[in-house]
Amino acid sequence: MLEQLIKIVDEITLSEEQRESLFLEIKAIKKKLEVAEFKYNRTLHDKAAITNVLNASIKEIEKQKKNIEDAKNVIDRNLAELDKQKKLTEEKNVELNEAMTILKEAQEQLVQSEKMASLGQLTAGVAHEINNPINFVSANIKPLKEDLAEIMQCIQLYEQAITENKLETFFEKVEEYKNKTGISFSIEEVKSLLRGIEEGAARTSEIVKGLRNFSRLDQNVVKKTNLNEGIESTLALLHSAYKDRVEIVKDLGQIPEVDCLPGQLNQVFMNIISNAVQAIPGEGKIFIKTWATDNLVKISIKDTGPGMSDETKKKIFDPFFTTKDVGKGTGLGLSISYGIIQKHNGKIEVESVKGEGAVFIITLPIQQIKNEKLNTL
Repeated sequence: MLEQLIKIVDEITLSEEQRESLFLEIKAIKKKLEVAEFKYNRTLHDKAAITNVLNASIKEIEKQKKNIEDAKNVIDRNLAELDKQKKLTEEKNVELNEAMTILKEAQEQLVQSEKMASLGQLTAGVAHEINNPINFVSANIKPLKEDLAEIMQCIQLYEQAITENKLETFFEKVEEYKNKTGISFSIEEVKSLLRGIEEGAARTSEIVKGLRNFSRLDQNVVKKTNLNEGIESTLALLHSAYKDRVEIVKDLGQIPEVDCLPGQLNQVFMNIISNAVQAIPGEGKIFIKTWATDNLVKISIKDTGPGMSDETKKKIFDPFFTTKDVGKGTGLGLSISYGIIQKHNGKIEVESVKGEGAVFIITLPIQQIKNEKLNTL
């Protein structure tokens, strides 16, 4: 292009001075063009370099981004695994705590069962030792009363003979002695003492019968049992705890015999009735009712105590829960009773309103299907 310009200038008629000036301008323009071309080429080169650097940076950023995402995925997986392990640990802890609670309850029930077995042997032995002498007393009361009646009849005949034969003057000293000693009062006192001995012997026989029925050395054998007898035996044993304070109102129906472990059910009756007696602060009543419905027997034990709150009702069968003062209750009685009824395939329920007493309702099947749980009580 420059050569073309020079050729064009040569063809133009110019003075040397003008020609020289024009050539200088053309050279200056050429130099500017060269500088511009250099700068342009340099710019293109720098642009390519910058583009390469940017591309490399973008690739590195994408690579780092991928590494970060991979690391994040690894962390997420690890967190998920940790969360899973945490949940498994928590579940295991819950299972372990439940197992510990069941084990502790079973241990306490076993200890209580051993105590009841030992108590059964002891009470059976005591009942046997008391039974013989009390039978001797009971057996002798009737002939003693008959002998006394004969003696009284003889005395009356003597008095009748004295009156009929007008022999009073011969028996003045006897009459004086009778008046002095108050023989009539002594005779009535002897009769009263005999009645007291008879009542005491009957009461003792009832207690002995209660002891023998309650202890039931065959308690680990499933057998047909009249639950009314178990209730009566329990009341006999608890008589001293409620007499003169709590009235027992019984409505024991005609119920069939139930397949059960009688000693274990007697323990349930003892726990519930004893709690009812203790729940009544002063005088009150306990209503005990039994009845049969369909293939079930039901026992209701209601007291006129202070009742319980809904919160207490929810916990009443929990092991070691008690509303009694420290040292006056272990909190195991109702828990063990609940377990015994469950193993008899029955149920035990409580109904109560604060200030209106409480009622426990026990439901038991009359017949037990083969039950491994029952046989291992």
